[in-house]
Amino acid sequence: MNKIYLFIACLSVLILTSCDRFLELTPRDQKVVSTIEDYRDIMASYMRLLKTPNPTQEKVFGVDAYAFPLFDVAANLGVYTGETNLNTASSFYYDNKNGTYTTSGKNMQTWLMTDVYAWDRYYGFLGPINLIISGIETAEGENEQLRNRVKGEALVWRAFAYFKLLQYYAPYKDNIYGVPVYLTPEQDIGAAMPERKTQREVYDRIFTDCGEALALLRETASNEWNCAWRSDFIHAMMASIYTWRAMSGAAESTDWADAEKCATEAMQGRALVSSSAELKNIFNCKDVSNETVIESDEFYFRLLDGNHQQLFNFSNAYYEGGVSDGRVNRMYYNYFRDEDIRKTAWFNSEGTYNDKYGIFGSMNGGCLMLFRLAEMYLIKAEALVRQGKIGDARVVLQEFCSARYTDEVEIASDPETLLQEILDERIREFYQENDFRWLDMKRLGVRVERLVAGERFILQPDDFRYSFPIPLRELQLNKNMVQTPGWEKVILVQ
Repeated sequence: MNKIYLFIACLSVLILTSCDRFLELTPRDQKVVSTIEDYRDIMASYMRLLKTPNPTQEKVFGVDAYAFPLFDVAANLGVYTGETNLNTASSFYYDNKNGTYTTSGKNMQTWLMTDVYAWDRYYGFLGPINLIISGIETAEGENEQLRNRVKGEALVWRAFAYFKLLQYYAPYKDNIYGVPVYLTPEQDIGAAMPERKTQREVYDRIFTDCGEALALLRETASNEWNCAWRSDFIHAMMASIYTWRAMSGAAESTDWADAEKCATEAMQGRALVSSSAELKNIFNCKDVSNETVIESDEFYFRLLDGNHQQLFNFSNAYYEGGVSDGRVNRMYYNYFRDEDIRKTAWFNSEGTYNDKYGIFGSMNGGCLMLFRLAEMYLIKAEALVRQGKIGDARVVLQEFCSARYTDEVEIASDPETLLQEILDERIREFYQENDFRWLDMKRLGVRVERLVAGERFILQPDDFRYSFPIPLRELQLNKNMVQTPGWEKVILVQ
């Protein structure tokens, strides 16, 4: 019974904005969670907005907002990368009376705008996920297939959450500074003082979870409501993880070979679209609803947001609703040739505004597609080049370009030029798509110079600002937590 009350208490994290606060709350619901079906219903709370196909399970415990990790980082990161411009119509960022940027506006453009919500939401998400993984093992009932399905879905989401935490909070080249790892419900959760694990230790957990999820799939096929627990998605995620780790401080010698293998597995039976209109429709968010179903080889599933902005506040990110002014940065626009089908799919007809998501005029939320097929093509091509398999890499890139251009594209044979062509395609393909460009800049060690109000600022390769700071409140409450080097010299106001 104690375990049941602990489970219910931790579920309250879904309505919080701070993972430390959920440890202090008392249960607001008294439903007993004991059966496999009960745990399935809890998992369904996370999956209400996952689509393709549309899950029919209802929310439980009155849970509504904050049922997912925070994906809404693109608002900041689009300004960080230069893909979008800061919205100077917002008084939060710009003082029109004095003609100067506010402190927040200057910080945003100089990679110093801190945001605690990603940390809180990912760890807030992991609390109930861990309880599901732990509790489902001994849950009452004889439906072992359902038990496997619930656990498998939870394992994939736990692996995903730790991967994103590493990408955001771990300095890329320093293995020592990973993130805390929670695996099981704490018995004395108020006194937990977890240390940062090394990045290798976190990767070990991620790949262990992925391996266990794949093993469960071999025992029990996925079904219509399991969106992430599916072989193609798991292999796509693993391909992205191996690619990310391959040049990091936690790199393993087999990472590029493993990235190639997993990408190949995820690509099986799928083909890229070659129509600008079809590509545009895949990203269209104008009429998002729980009745909207789009199926395509281009993605494994879509996360739909509807009007709730639980997953992604598109207006804030791209459409003059907050951070961005919606106008196109010409440097990025000039990456696209007229023969590129993405040029008409991603931009308005004048090339002045980003219209990748069809959000102008009527905007009803948005959609995210994690680890798309296009990423698998480009991961495989890059992995082949980095292994010295130039001929094979050229074939993969040629197949990709044949779907994205209306004319024939000449593929380089020189390894360095070929690699750059692949990386340039990543810039085009993932333009203003959540965190893709920022994480590529971090992974590749891109140096950026920027003038802000006449003052020059430089973001160096492996700069500490490529990692988010550990939130100040986390440092205050956890005596074993240490800040990422570099950020300890910055005064954080949170």
